[in-house]
Amino acid sequence: MAILRVQIEDNIHNDFELKPGRTSIGRHSDNDVVIKDASVSNHHARLNFEENYFLTDLRSSNGTFINGKKIFHVKLADGDVINFAGIHATFYM
Repeated sequence: MAILRVQIEDNIHNDFELKPGRTSIGRHSDNDVVIKDASVSNHHARLNFEENYFLTDLRSSNGTFINGKKIFHVKLADGDVINFAGIHATFYM
């Protein structure tokens, strides 16, 4: 089972267990992973699990970055550092 660890503040984080299928990420309460920060778009990104995990930016205002590089769609690897408009997260498998 994969986990997305989202850093809320220094030394404070939330772990989200990722289930097979789609996981929506954003500020709006209808997302699976809700990040309550004004810089995060209402519907910022989506994780899809097929045989591997893929992250897709949903045309967010401030972008999604993996290991410092702006992405649109990318296959995730264990330990990838994700930045959702300044909010840091780490992907673990």
